[in-house]
Amino acid sequence: MIKKAVLILAIILFLPFSCQRSVEFDQFSTIDKSGWSWNDPLTFEVELNDTVNLYDLFIQVRHTVDYPMSNLYMFVKVAGPSGQSLTDTVNFILAESDGMWLGSGVGKLKELRLLYRKNTLFTDPGIYTFVIEQGMRNPSLPVTDIGIRIEKVHQ
Repeated sequence: MIKKAVLILAIILFLPFSCQRSVEFDQFSTIDKSGWSWNDPLTFEVELNDTVNLYDLFIQVRHTVDYPMSNLYMFVKVAGPSGQSLTDTVNFILAESDGMWLGSGVGKLKELRLLYRKNTLFTDPGIYTFVIEQGMRNPSLPVTDIGIRIEKVHQ
């Protein structure tokens, strides 16, 4: 009975390591104190040469608690090294329906990470360009930073 309990405990402890991730890219772009405006697209250039492994792509947002809504619409454009492109509209939920902010943070600053694309394969090696624009009706938002994080998923 004790051997079985030890075996179950060992499996539980080592299970998180069975599908490891490594961070390939993690960068934030700081937004001017006046806020994130409609005509302030943020660009991230990432060199990805691994055409075999899968990646998870995340969008990261830091905002103040003065943010006036519970969500943030963004337009995400991805351009690949061979001219391929993709455009998405992303609805990033920042707060629950009762007004409680999601994510982590201290004081007036909150940070969240949204899984944008799961198990993505980059078929062509080279520079991928990610452009993120705010898509809200407000011309300026109290967002302090926007980031991209790319994690390699090891099978």
